[in-house]
Amino acid sequence: MRPWFAGWGFRAGAQPSSFASCWEQACQQLAQPGSAPGGWTFALLASKAQTPGASALQDWAAVAMPQAVWLSCAEAAIRQVATPSVSERLLQRFATGSVSEALALHAARAHADSRLILRRIVSADRHATLAVAGLP
Repeated sequence: MRPWFAGWGFRAGAQPSSFASCWEQACQQLAQPGSAPGGWTFALLASKAQTPGASALQDWAAVAMPQAVWLSCAEAAIRQVATPSVSERLLQRFATGSVSEALALHAARAHADSRLILRRIVSADRHATLAVAGLP
């Protein structure tokens, strides 16, 4: 089984279309992401879990990927996670260069050979980001 881990970064005002935009881009870059043999884990920051953006993510996922497993991560869990993408604003706020990449890598940490498969993708409205980690 080959599990995949999606790290979702988003602003509080993200809409379901923000997440759909990221997912569509990911589908273009990954071979059939909806049918990964080991399934999907969707990771988000616990501090964002009660925002309208998190509700929008869950609404989108209920239709697009209802079988996904959810993982809520503390901000401290992604601090100092090295990411290929680097935003100075995010470095100052979260101590990592990309929230979505750090979440994907953190979620996949139990799988020793896991790596980032898809670097940060930004939604068309710039309100959401998605990165994917898993086994090569």
